[in-house]
Amino acid sequence: MRKAAVGTLAALTLALSACGSGGNNGNGGSATEAPSSSGASNSGGGEASQSAAPSSPQGTVTIRTNITEGELSKDQIAEFEAAHPNIKIEIETLDATKLSAELATDSAPDVIRLGGVFDLPSYVLRGIALDLTDRINNSSVIDAGDFAPVVDVFKFDGHTVGQGPIYGLPKDWSNDFAIFYNKKAFDAAGVPVPDPTKAMTWQEVMDLAKKLTIKDGNKTVQYGLAANEWGKTEPNFNNMLQYLLSANAQISNEDNTKVDFNIQPVKDYINMWVDAVKNNVGPNSLNNDQTSGGDLFLANKAAMIIDGYWYSGVIRGNADAQTHLDDYGMLPTPTAPGGTRVAPTGGATGAIINKSSKHPDEAWTFFEWFFGGKPADDRAKTGWGLPIFKSKMNLLPQETNFDKQVYNVLQDELQYSNQFLPVNPYLSGGGWGIFDKYVQPLYFGKSNIDEAVNGMTKDANVAVEEAVNSTK
Repeated sequence: MRKAAVGTLAALTLALSACGSGGNNGNGGSATEAPSSSGASNSGGGEASQSAAPSSPQGTVTIRTNITEGELSKDQIAEFEAAHPNIKIEIETLDATKLSAELATDSAPDVIRLGGVFDLPSYVLRGIALDLTDRINNSSVIDAGDFAPVVDVFKFDGHTVGQGPIYGLPKDWSNDFAIFYNKKAFDAAGVPVPDPTKAMTWQEVMDLAKKLTIKDGNKTVQYGLAANEWGKTEPNFNNMLQYLLSANAQISNEDNTKVDFNIQPVKDYINMWVDAVKNNVGPNSLNNDQTSGGDLFLANKAAMIIDGYWYSGVIRGNADAQTHLDDYGMLPTPTAPGGTRVAPTGGATGAIINKSSKHPDEAWTFFEWFFGGKPADDRAKTGWGLPIFKSKMNLLPQETNFDKQVYNVLQDELQYSNQFLPVNPYLSGGGWGIFDKYVQPLYFGKSNIDEAVNGMTKDANVAVEEAVNSTK
């Protein structure tokens, strides 16, 4: 069945590269093949024995992975190899095009880096991910009873994320739709910092952003909001999914075979953000400001930025910010007006084991060490992401007043992090490209909201139908 979807796989994986892999603009998804008869319901041990060549070959085994050098250092690799002399680790740098080609020819790495939120379901549907349920439950390194709820984003039963077998683990994660503030910018606008113990609505965030935007004549000298560290302050598909989750609204039907953007929460979300664009609260397509949101925020030229806990690592490591860390802090993830509070991850980057690996046991030895061993402690201590183990939360930085403020807000956020974005696994990139195609004209008055949501719905259903048909 995997061969039948090669053409679709190539196109969908290319879309993944356009969406990136982090933050609230993160992870593109892809849609391909449905599970085989031995797929989602089988145990990890059963799949390993079916897919493996001899699992204990003589001599040294090389395990390939596309986990990046920034996530897996040479020193860590040397440490692992010293403890496991029969296993060598090789990092392979892959862009989406090359990964697509390797997946199509069964030559992809043994341990494949991906995003849990947008990528994992499609890897399960097309039979690439090895079921790790038994291995994780029987591990002496990984304590499944200590998992944070976010780990369930790597569970998928063929229909619903968070249910069924577990196919991988996140290396770390964040509450990616929270707000960081810069008090210097608040003071410049004469606006008090909001109460960090209360979640604002997204409409309140936009109203606040307008008050924080400062102009000198026709020139904007301070923005109220940066949508994320690299992009424009415009609506994006992932952020909309968080809004819909809070509003308890769905754009997909139960089996993900139909999509409908023509619902009031989608219209409300788009209208709110188009108004923010037209009011110039951040760099956008109308003002054509190409400055990254992160640069503006750290230069005291943007008062707020939408990012998860991991962004505290950026602030903590910035030389200029280090001189006045007390001016920064985190605010809770906003809600839809009248909605429930949710603080989901937007990415949960981690990895799976390739079902076609010739050395699944050795791949698991590396996987188990990377996700549950000393590297997990090392990651937590940096403060660049949240650990997947509840017992490791106390390893997060808590030395400075900034660290303590962020940590305290985080404790509250963790109570609302057990739900996941309602991603349709059959929509390439989650639907990002389709969303942008129809929202962009709204900024320039070249379309209206009804035309936009109807166009999205039409294009999304064509894409979903093609993806579903490719799995039959």
